[in-house]
Amino acid sequence: MMNRNFNLQRSKVLKTDLSNLLPPEVLDKTRATEKMVLGAILNHQDETNDQMKLVLDEGVQAEDFSIPRIGALFETMMESYQSRNVGDFLEEVLRNRHYKDEAYSNFLMQVMDEGDLIRNTSLTFHARALKNLSFERQEINLIAQIGSKLQQGEPVSESYELLDKLREEKAAYRRGEKGTFVNGLEEWWKDFDVQRSEGFKDDLEIKTHLPSLEEETQGLRKSEVSVLAGSPGSGKSALAMNFILAAVNGSKVKTSLISLEMTVSEIMSRLIVQMTNDVPLKVVLDPSRLQPNQWSFNEKELERILTEIEKARNWTNRLLKEKVFDAKALDAFQPDIVLKTVENSAQSGSDLIILDHIHRILFKEKGGNFTEQMTRLMVSLTEIAKSYGCHILALSQLNRDSSKEGRKPRLTDLKGSGGIEENASLAMFLSRDLDSKEAILSILKARSGRSGWIIPMVFNPKRLTFAEQYNL
Repeated sequence: MMNRNFNLQRSKVLKTDLSNLLPPEVLDKTRATEKMVLGAILNHQDETNDQMKLVLDEGVQAEDFSIPRIGALFETMMESYQSRNVGDFLEEVLRNRHYKDEAYSNFLMQVMDEGDLIRNTSLTFHARALKNLSFERQEINLIAQIGSKLQQGEPVSESYELLDKLREEKAAYRRGEKGTFVNGLEEWWKDFDVQRSEGFKDDLEIKTHLPSLEEETQGLRKSEVSVLAGSPGSGKSALAMNFILAAVNGSKVKTSLISLEMTVSEIMSRLIVQMTNDVPLKVVLDPSRLQPNQWSFNEKELERILTEIEKARNWTNRLLKEKVFDAKALDAFQPDIVLKTVENSAQSGSDLIILDHIHRILFKEKGGNFTEQMTRLMVSLTEIAKSYGCHILALSQLNRDSSKEGRKPRLTDLKGSGGIEENASLAMFLSRDLDSKEAILSILKARSGRSGWIIPMVFNPKRLTFAEQYNL
């Protein structure tokens, strides 16, 4: 009896306390990674985004989580996933009796907050990191057990066999990792040779109607986020719509406009005006103005306007048939709703998504740091752009300091500029006086080209279009 108790005590000694073995920063990274992986699945798993499969494909299992509570959560998620109710995934998880308890519910919300910004490609990287951290923990655990056994004179041959087997498994797993330095070089040269061959077409390029922009900065590239800023009334929305029509016609790509300012009717009216020649916006916004009895004094002008509108109708019918343009008008400005709308557009195949504009978004945390909240938003937009291979153009308000001080605009003139500047590949500032046809597009950041220069432009108030001066 005494011998049995002694053996029980020794078995307790062999249980490794990871919090005492791992450095604090490694332990923090481990637990943060685990929460981000689970949170990403809970936030983004649905019928069109099988995030759970991405994690399972990387070999992650419940035993790879360092905290029993997180491992148990993953098991619950596995059960929900295997039930194949992918559309109601979160609801299925919440049906588990554990998460009806307030403490568990709060824990679940914390996990979801941790993984809110992670999805698709970045989730795969986090899942692989989690698996590698699991290998490290298991190895540390076995080494600690071997040391404990040696101190107590117990046989260690079985533990050494387990350690060797684990190390072989870890080495095999790491050999299968993609995107290593050597593979990266090989792929880069392969792409380089393909691109310099005759007849190559750059699928990443989205055409604009501004040749200088494309020549000096490589323009709007897929998998990137850009910012177009300007003072109220400068014409940001009009220029963004110019970009949409150029992309549809020049690059044959799908486009989306998500507006936090205009209704769908207002969006379409402005597009129609851009498609026509000298058709007043007021008659497109209010077609009752085109009733024949109001034009008895100028029937020819009415006929001309109606002919132009019919041309626009034919053009929009083509857009509709080819499914290359979609407009959404949001009446809810919460960040999660805005981001979900952007992601839905990306999922539907949009190559160019314009968000008009980001400073109308109402952040959740009252009294929080605005720059941090804006950074979080921009990181999410960047993640969506990279995950779906689209370009997101975010429109932004520019404060009036530069015009008041009589100087050129700076990146710091953006509210929450730190997060915007860090995550935007291209930052453009549009300057135009309200009563002027002259405008300037300042390129203040171009990750793949020239920064600190301007494009002189002319604004056509009748058509709501911008054009480069030398290209007229």
